[in-house]
Amino acid sequence: MGLRGTQALLARLFTDAKLRRAFFEDPQGAARSFGFSDGDAATLAALDKREVEEFARCLLGKRALDVRKILPLTAKALGEDFDRLLFEAIDGPPSPERHRGDAAALAQLLAARKSEPAWIGDLARFEMAFVSAARPGIIFRRFGWPINDIARQLLAGAQVVAAPGRRLGLWFRLPGGRLYWRLV
Repeated sequence: MGLRGTQALLARLFTDAKLRRAFFEDPQGAARSFGFSDGDAATLAALDKREVEEFARCLLGKRALDVRKILPLTAKALGEDFDRLLFEAIDGPPSPERHRGDAAALAQLLAARKSEPAWIGDLARFEMAFVSAARPGIIFRRFGWPINDIARQLLAGAQVVAAPGRRLGLWFRLPGGRLYWRLV
């Protein structure tokens, strides 16, 4: 197999935990299943598991930093749980949208499960609405919490005190235009 095939397999090994586990259980079999010859498979089988795992952890750390930039309030609210939940949400190789896809996966996970604090799913969806609003168009989001008050409290560094309360969000951008948004 040529350089391109080797690079593709290594990229998958570094970003896909399931493939990594399968590879290190039977490295030659896994390499052959990707079309490598016995000789190339034997070469790949010599990869050091500890070094591959360490590099994979470095890549996950970079992905987490990128998602923290997109969801800063969510990261602040989740604290030490942020990385664990993110890694649960992005188990596998990066999506074509890379860090935006990772952030969307985390927001989807938080919205789908009953997490603490109870408003965290709405907060992640609120922040993701701004990501989606980078493109021209209209976006509507319904929230079960006063997400604007929660965001304000987090930005101020205060402890969040909120009771459930419905909000409707609207984001609007014309092509090449400024972003307008409101919560009511």
